[in-house]
Amino acid sequence: MLRWDATLAGMSASFASTLLLWSGLALADPEGDWAQAATRRALIAAEAPMTLGGADRSPLALALAAEGLAGPRLDPLLALTAPSLPGEQGFVFTAGGFLRVAVGDGRTQGLLGDAEPGLLSPRLGVSALALSPWWEVKAQAQGWLDVGGGGGVSASAPVMAAWAGLRRGPARVGFGIEPRALGPGRHSALLLGDDARPFPAGSAAFEGELGRLGVARAELAMGWLQRPRRDVNRPGIIVMDARWRPKPWVELGASRVGQFAGELRPWPGLGELLLPLDPHIYGDPDQLEADSNELASMDLQLIAPLGWLHPQAETLAVYWQYGGDDLIVDDSGAVPIPRLAGVANLFGAELSAGPLVLNVEYARLMDDYFRWYTGHRVYHEGFTQDGRSLGHVNGGDSLTWWGRVGWVTPSWGVALMTEQVRRVEVVEVLQDQVFTAMTEERRHRYGLTVMVADPDKGRLELELTTERLLGGDFLPGADERLNRAAVTYTAPLARPVL
Repeated sequence: MLRWDATLAGMSASFASTLLLWSGLALADPEGDWAQAATRRALIAAEAPMTLGGADRSPLALALAAEGLAGPRLDPLLALTAPSLPGEQGFVFTAGGFLRVAVGDGRTQGLLGDAEPGLLSPRLGVSALALSPWWEVKAQAQGWLDVGGGGGVSASAPVMAAWAGLRRGPARVGFGIEPRALGPGRHSALLLGDDARPFPAGSAAFEGELGRLGVARAELAMGWLQRPRRDVNRPGIIVMDARWRPKPWVELGASRVGQFAGELRPWPGLGELLLPLDPHIYGDPDQLEADSNELASMDLQLIAPLGWLHPQAETLAVYWQYGGDDLIVDDSGAVPIPRLAGVANLFGAELSAGPLVLNVEYARLMDDYFRWYTGHRVYHEGFTQDGRSLGHVNGGDSLTWWGRVGWVTPSWGVALMTEQVRRVEVVEVLQDQVFTAMTEERRHRYGLTVMVADPDKGRLELELTTERLLGGDFLPGADERLNRAAVTYTAPLARPVL
């Protein structure tokens, strides 16, 4: 017998089946969705058995981590964000959708490649998940319309996710497009973030408890960058991630993202693909030999429970991600040893005290010689889709400060944000001499977000941002003020249960 939630009253089963073919806004990083971010903080405070920097940060991952947990703060947040889970028999459907209208010329961030280029940019999306004890199918799509902004009128309907796979206990294997992020960053990440379109890939992953050893995660994924490019079309991409949370208060992670092959490009050998000891080929002017780009990082997150200080206090998290663009192989000894080159660092802290949340994050990707993300020997566009970085939201050769203060409850919230960015452009590197454009680009960005929510009525969010841009595109005197306002309505989750 098919049973419908109160949120589905009056909705026919055929219409719900139609919804399963489509999906709505779902960001890789839960910080992009205030309700998912609050749910994640509540799960951290409850010491849920999950890793914190893994690639899958979907509402389903939050629901699985919350199994067996309950609390006066966690329960209403899960009602807003998490899909239903099946028992040992049957399966469940969860469907949802959103409507977003943005006005202005301000820069977007964290919208999975959506630049909202129009002065008026309405968005309509629907989402669905079908789940059993053994398999999962999910899809996410949006309808885009952009009016003005120098592009006239344009429309498109991108598929943001389409995934099918098997999931049983700690094991998961599947193929498709789904958002993914790596690392502990709240605002962005060094290797994979939420500012570019997600790519298709096959993935095999394990995440589960290991008894007294805590929680561990491992993933190997391989796919390709499907968006049009100006260098090598459809280059392959490999993602490797391993992390260990031996105690609820500490997590260690190591990640790698590699780029290889592509249209008319040779594949590296299997060993070189898994452990690139010779990533770049020199003395090959026609670029006929196998070549690759490499990003790698290590990260550490420490979490201190603060309940002993005050009943409303929850956790203080501090984190660090250390990464390198490219590998330098030391073959002076008997065994070649790969080392990180073009080093970047990301530091951050988050204080969660009941509804109060405080964040600060600093990222330094300022190694001009190794050219983070772009400008490599064969893959000049590097780790990008449609010109947007797969990694940090502000790209390479940048310094970013980000801060936020918010008061967030399951029913309402308000947050203030600031981002300060400094970027340089490398013109040429000759014999270790770095030549940059005369003008740096500086951004001073501020934002206000107000939100209200009800499990039966959905969520409404108002976002206002203003940005002072100095030296835009590294041109002297190219200064301007950019503003954007966006209203987003997210429909309540529909949870029919079989």
